[in-house]
Amino acid sequence: MNTFKKNEKFAFLIFGIIFFPILFLVFTSFFSETESLVYVFENLLLDYSSSTFKLIIITSVFSLILGIIPAWYVSNFRFYGRSIIDVLLFLPLSIPTYIMAFTYAEILSFTGPLKIKADFLQLEILGIILSFSLFPYIYAVSRISFSLMGSKFINMGKILGLSVYKSFFKIIIPLSKPAIFSGLFLVIMEVLNEYGAVKYFGVNTYTIGIFRTWNSMNDTGAAIQLSSILLFIVAFLFFIEKKINKKKLFSYLKNSNPIELINSTINQKLLIYLACLIPIIFSFFIPVLFNISNVIDNFDKIDISNLLQLTINSVSISLISSIIILVVSVYFLFNERFSNSKIYFYINQFISLGYSIPGAVIALAIIIYFTSIDKNIDSINLLGNFYVYLFILIYAYLIRFMAVGKSPIKSGFEKLPKTYDLTAESLGLKRFKIFQKIYLPVNKLSFVSALILVFIDLMKELPIILILRPFNFDTLATQTYEFAIEEMLPLSSIYSLVIIFVCSILLIIFKNIISRINVSRS
Repeated sequence: MNTFKKNEKFAFLIFGIIFFPILFLVFTSFFSETESLVYVFENLLLDYSSSTFKLIIITSVFSLILGIIPAWYVSNFRFYGRSIIDVLLFLPLSIPTYIMAFTYAEILSFTGPLKIKADFLQLEILGIILSFSLFPYIYAVSRISFSLMGSKFINMGKILGLSVYKSFFKIIIPLSKPAIFSGLFLVIMEVLNEYGAVKYFGVNTYTIGIFRTWNSMNDTGAAIQLSSILLFIVAFLFFIEKKINKKKLFSYLKNSNPIELINSTINQKLLIYLACLIPIIFSFFIPVLFNISNVIDNFDKIDISNLLQLTINSVSISLISSIIILVVSVYFLFNERFSNSKIYFYINQFISLGYSIPGAVIALAIIIYFTSIDKNIDSINLLGNFYVYLFILIYAYLIRFMAVGKSPIKSGFEKLPKTYDLTAESLGLKRFKIFQKIYLPVNKLSFVSALILVFIDLMKELPIILILRPFNFDTLATQTYEFAIEEMLPLSSIYSLVIIFVCSILLIIFKNIISRINVSRS
């Protein structure tokens, strides 16, 4: 019993250390003296709010259209190239939103290949462009949900006299609402976190407001309070999502037979290829081919040694952070599995909130936290050291991306019957031995999936590393952003391509892992 209590106290201590900067930020916001906040509230807050919510609505609507319709066709119809299209529909996730925005801004500009004179740097256009990068979140969850639907539901629709399409709207979509809403929630969180794309398009979102009040107005107090407002909005959306999914839980019978793929007619095939290929072409092939074209045209200007160094920086910081995130996530989830205490449950719920917190808010919280330590304790001088900033950067990644690593691991753990744990304990095995002998071998694919997902997100992350990177430490993401913001988009293409290439390879591996553990039907 004492051992359990010690474990709980240790877990609570680790949790407190990880998330204290966020709590510190909220606490500080109540006591911050600010000169600019009144001006921000009177003149800018309405603009920040309306722009943010407009962008969320436009991006969400197009992400739902681009994600749900192809997922339905791929999950239920037989057509040539189906398995390849299934993989290709995941790949836009390899293109960061800021790279997608930079690419289309150049394509649609007067100096671009289309020579368009109209100004396309508008909020509405940005919303559509962001959906090109973000719809795979909805496609992935919809694909899994549609694939796991038993034939019982389709047969039920046939008995009621419903066609395939009417069954889709009246049965399949209502049953899949929790999964679709989870994907939509991720899309909304990514929009709230976005910095590079909204900065380039001149759209005033909350993230832009935080950067502006902090850097341009040099008013930390106003930035803290704006961050707290955004944090409360995010927390509200997070708990709404949890409440909706808690009320609408559906289970599929284990003996429910998979749906037999429907043989599509010629007209249906035309519709299927249009629905599936349009997202692939606009979300993946056009951005990739355009960046390849820029690289070929500017090949003589590429600094190979700098490219190699930036790639090493990006891969190394992403890999180290991913491993740490994986270890901490496994620690909390494994202890929740074996403990009857609610402490681990609430800790893991709070960890899930981490991904909802925009990167700019996390970065600001950590900077404020460490600056206050430096000011109040004379013997400590943390800021200014390269390795301290490297530690701070990994610290910020841990707060935001632990939820990403947690999801696949939790899914893997839940597939193991509790009888495994009871049998192992009755044989006298300690927790670590149980993990080593049972959980590690059985869940190795889940661990690899978690590592891949976290690594991809870290490779693409921009706001956190822009604020917290050590001096003279650039990555592929920061170099892409700096060239783009200086109106040198063609020179940024090689750095964008490396990010896309690495993330695409990992996404293909991830898709194969999903197929191997039978998450979706092939």
